[in-house]
Amino acid sequence: MKSYHGEFQLVAPLETVWKFVTDPNRIGCSMPDVVAYTVQDPCHLTAKVRAGVGPVRAVLDMAIELSGDLAQRSAEMTVQGSGMGNGVQMQTTMSLTTHHGPEPETTLHWQANVTVSGALAALGSRVLDNQVKKITEKVFDNIRQGIAEGVTI
Repeated sequence: MKSYHGEFQLVAPLETVWKFVTDPNRIGCSMPDVVAYTVQDPCHLTAKVRAGVGPVRAVLDMAIELSGDLAQRSAEMTVQGSGMGNGVQMQTTMSLTTHHGPEPETTLHWQANVTVSGALAALGSRVLDNQVKKITEKVFDNIRQGIAEGVTI
């Protein structure tokens, strides 16, 4: 299992950020290389996602669960995926911090623990680690961008 983390600041109120990170439709739109996704209910979605490291390519069937506690300013995203003998598990926690100033600002801190199995995991650990890190960071970059664009609309 590998751990990745990061944070970003948004000129947006806490409620706006919270609604985005707990909305399965918005999370579905934020996944990189998504082929298709379907919202199952307010906390679950499924998706088909293209994944690849070096010469190994696959389309993974993903199941995503969103949960959280607004009072604690904490949300979780659990992802389980499989396809063509490969597997991915990601457990992500997000915490939100507000900042008072002339405009509402929220910082989103995230921590993702990712496990990859199958042919994808058989590749060199450095190649795999770089690709998993890139994809994980892209998810959160897409979330940041989606929230920023939503705030300006």
